[in-house]
Amino acid sequence: MIKQVFITLLIFGWSTGIITAQDDPAAVKLLQKVTKKLNSYKNIYAEFKYSLTNKKAGVTQQTKGNVTIQGNKFHANYMGIDDIFDGQKRYQIIHENEEINITSHSDDDEFTPDKIFSFYKNGYTKKMDIKQNVKGHIIQYVKLIPKKSDSPEKYILLGIDMKTYNIHNAIIVEKNGSLINLDIIRFQTDKVIPAKLFQFDKSKYPDYYINELD
Repeated sequence: MIKQVFITLLIFGWSTGIITAQDDPAAVKLLQKVTKKLNSYKNIYAEFKYSLTNKKAGVTQQTKGNVTIQGNKFHANYMGIDDIFDGQKRYQIIHENEEINITSHSDDDEFTPDKIFSFYKNGYTKKMDIKQNVKGHIIQYVKLIPKKSDSPEKYILLGIDMKTYNIHNAIIVEKNGSLINLDIIRFQTDKVIPAKLFQFDKSKYPDYYINELD
């Protein structure tokens, strides 16, 4: 569950696409501003906090992570995993198992950590929702309703900082009663990033089992 939701929330090259009759024009316009702002950055570094609760099932989970995105490359750390995409290959380094999964990253429909800022790209009807003052920041929420009836999400509330037009948080309400919160706790842009951050160095993991999955 936690991996699925993280990947789903987790590039920023979104085009608006077709606006349907069900979409709120104000919500679409706001998301266009968010996308324009994200596209203006050379790179993004974000730290996030994830929590899942399901009172009925007695489940509570929490974790923190971070992701660096530059162009079509990314390096994410979450749940004890280093997840690297160098532009051609994706390397998931699972430290607990001392295992590395190597795959091609050619499926645009696959959700990956770099999509944390653009998961709303397709598949949702968009509506304006509540506005809140969060520690002095005005956060406008856009309600995203899945178009597919078999989607696990009932709806998602995407919080947008109205001063910066950056994504502040996401609240996911699932049909099974789970409530998921993804909060961006640190957000930096246009940093000097060493090229090696997006490179996989096999010599660092001499005892790890390597799976070439394609």
